[in-house]
Amino acid sequence: MKRREFIVSTALISLSKTLNSKELEQYDINSWLILEAVLEILFPKTNTMPSSKEFLAIKYLKEVTSHNTFDKEDKKLLFQGSLDFYDAFPKFLVSNKKEKEDFVKRANRSSYGQEWINILIYYGIESMLSDPIYGGNKDEIAWKSLNHETGKPQPKQKYAKVI
Repeated sequence: MKRREFIVSTALISLSKTLNSKELEQYDINSWLILEAVLEILFPKTNTMPSSKEFLAIKYLKEVTSHNTFDKEDKKLLFQGSLDFYDAFPKFLVSNKKEKEDFVKRANRSSYGQEWINILIYYGIESMLSDPIYGGNKDEIAWKSLNHETGKPQPKQKYAKVI
């Protein structure tokens, strides 16, 4: 087994422990790995901004997609798109960073791939800039990177209750 294949296998085991069994039945674990890896390409660490892993983009996506108010079409595009991406680029998960960047650029050349990448960017930005209560923006890391002053009061619960 090659080093990268071992790392991917280890990631699969660790990710499977973080997802509940309902999600594992509904979505292929490769979907989560693909989403996380593509988000890391789209939101890499820079001198001034945290990476998608640092602001917990995949945790945010996991939490919001599991809520009943999440847009069903967006959810379908996110997960079906990840499987389609994997079908088109089966070596993606074991590739180096440069190769992964090239795969994402190639996917972005088709209208479907571009739509999928656009929605990942949308939810990546949302996870980066949302209140940490929703699972992303860990310790307000992105807000601090942008010198953003939060509005007050901040939410005390994740989703509003219908009155």
